[in-house]
Amino acid sequence: MVGAGLTTVPLVGTLGYEHAFVLGPLAAAGGIAVGVDTIRAARQQGGVRLREILRDALRELGLLLLLAFAMPLVGQLWQRACEPLGGTLFFVFGPCVGAVLGMIAGMWGGVLGSTRARALALGAAPMLASTAIGVWRLIADPVVFAYDPFWGYFSGSVYDEAVTVSDTFVRFRGYNALGATAALLALAAWLGPELRLRRLGVRATLVRGGPVVLLTVLTAWIGLRGASLGFTANLASITEVLSGTYETEHFIIYYAPRSADARTIDTVAREHEFAWAQLRTAMNGREPAAKVTSFVFANTEQKRRMMGAGTVQVAAPWRRQIYLDHRAFPHPVLHHELAHIFGATIGDPLFGVSLSGGRLNMGLIEGFATAMAPRESERLDLHDQATVLSRLKKLPAMGAIMGPGFFTKASQVAYTAAGSFCLYLIETRGFEPMALLYRSAGDFDAAYGTALGELEREWLDFIESRDGVSDDDVSAAAQRFRRSSVFERPCAHRTAELRVEIDRAVARGRFAEAVEGYRGLCTLEPEQPEHGLGLAQVLALDARWDEARGVLARLAQSEDLTTTMQAAIAERLGDVELALGQHEAAAAAYHAAIALPQSEARLRVLQLRELAAGNAALAPLVLAYLSPFDSSDDEVVRAITAGWAAGEIARLPQFAGLGEYLLGRQLLGAERASGAASHLERALRDDGDQLPTPEFVRAARVALLEAYTLLERWDDANRVLRVLMQEPDQPHGYLAQWAEWRDRLDFFARE
Repeated sequence: MVGAGLTTVPLVGTLGYEHAFVLGPLAAAGGIAVGVDTIRAARQQGGVRLREILRDALRELGLLLLLAFAMPLVGQLWQRACEPLGGTLFFVFGPCVGAVLGMIAGMWGGVLGSTRARALALGAAPMLASTAIGVWRLIADPVVFAYDPFWGYFSGSVYDEAVTVSDTFVRFRGYNALGATAALLALAAWLGPELRLRRLGVRATLVRGGPVVLLTVLTAWIGLRGASLGFTANLASITEVLSGTYETEHFIIYYAPRSADARTIDTVAREHEFAWAQLRTAMNGREPAAKVTSFVFANTEQKRRMMGAGTVQVAAPWRRQIYLDHRAFPHPVLHHELAHIFGATIGDPLFGVSLSGGRLNMGLIEGFATAMAPRESERLDLHDQATVLSRLKKLPAMGAIMGPGFFTKASQVAYTAAGSFCLYLIETRGFEPMALLYRSAGDFDAAYGTALGELEREWLDFIESRDGVSDDDVSAAAQRFRRSSVFERPCAHRTAELRVEIDRAVARGRFAEAVEGYRGLCTLEPEQPEHGLGLAQVLALDARWDEARGVLARLAQSEDLTTTMQAAIAERLGDVELALGQHEAAAAAYHAAIALPQSEARLRVLQLRELAAGNAALAPLVLAYLSPFDSSDDEVVRAITAGWAAGEIARLPQFAGLGEYLLGRQLLGAERASGAASHLERALRDDGDQLPTPEFVRAARVALLEAYTLLERWDDANRVLRVLMQEPDQPHGYLAQWAEWRDRLDFFARE
């Protein structure tokens, strides 16, 4: 019945991770019942041996699992199935193994329990105990994932889409098999003819019990080493890798000694303290009662391997811990994650989140943190971004996201909408009502004396009345808000898995495999044009230029392309033409891309490419710097080549300023602030007249501001900031960035 019901739900209704996770505990519970009932039925028959009992139980359980497996297969008539092999593996390693383990536990319950109710309770005890241990680890340990004998695998963050049956999951099931074998051998050794436990003599105990003891000890030893085997994580397992420690007034920061953060750890620590000071002021003096532990991982892969969350940053308010991976200074998400920790001062007493009366309000949890640490998107501040959503007809109703429904919307949409709404309430009514709202998990009447609907209407009027958001801004931001929620994309996990396979194939030079992978992506998600762009990229890497042109030509004819995607297609076509030496065709493609609304960062890259297409001396150097189709490089080679190319560009009199800027950016990316500052100063000589466009001038000034800050040259940093602030008619996003930089420099200079 439950399996049939699941087939009506996208993503959960087809074979895959979500289906296995939901079905896992139900299958284990069914296995417990089968084990209990088989033992009780055998007792009534009398004279039935354990082997026959086990055979009957497995037959009955197999029929139940076969029925459960058939449900999503039938459901493919109305639910799209994307990963039949991977989904089947999840079903086998999740519900199937969990059901068998439940059956063995149920058999023990049937042996020990005098009544069916007592037998079921005893059979369920291992599952309840393992669940309690798993939940406790998620609460107490620095980990977001869990492996459980009966539930299977819990991946943690819903925003990490690459979820597969990993080697660790397979090893965990091997560990479960050892324990299950010990339990079955114990039954075989001590189960008497009447299916009740019996006493054995010393010799029989040694002979029959020896293997049981050996397997039990081995199972316990492996279980106690779970963190080292990747089954879980704890402070010791993480700090063994993040062995660098930096302690400040309010933080204990763990970081990898040989990492980018190690080179700038003083500034990383200052940014932590700056975020603390900002949040304390915004929350009317509230602050955590003890130090916060910050884990700064070297990269997303290390973070995924160590604690489970890869591409997302995480906070655990009840543990006062935040988990970050390396980002360029200033870290764009640190303030947001720390806001979750500060939220514990107004949240529920146990977890420190917006939870009351069993109601967990995810819209407030994330909306509050976004409001406390609003992130600009170049020209657009947080309210501007909500205005864009409104004009795109993508703004969700607050009632739909103030609760569990938050996860049904794409993260960019949900965070932006909830954050802008919460920020509006704080700006117009002060912080204290927001504190009451957060603590009550969304009782708007109690907090504001006004219903949610009325507050929402006020906010909508506010964002619609704001000046400064142009039609070009809306077009440029449209692609960012186009991606659907993972729950609205039935093939989300398969596409993420394919991307990993494609990256692996490209790294190994197997471009034909990568091409087939991208063709698979285009089939799974034909509505996602970025897959077509990737296909053209690997075709070009394999020197299949005409095929790459054909893919791009067809892609350009697609309906409902955003201007960002149109520009990306034209850019890729220009790269193909430039690589083939067709400079005029490349210039035309780049010019068409530049004419379309898009982000300033993308515009600068296109301007650089257009310059290259118009100058025979510059073209090969820009190609070397950008390396769009180099099939043999790696990160180290790419960085060295980019540095060499930037230096050669600086030797061209016409493009000396551009080369100096590119050199400065390369060094700043490597946290070499002193060298970066020297090159950026030369790039900005004569007030930036040597740089090709105003966009490059602004970017150079921001980079120089960052370099001076890393070097603790506060006067120089403030001088550059004043120049940035004096530019006329600046949009809200830039004004907000400069205001935060002003506060940062004031704080850093006082420390």
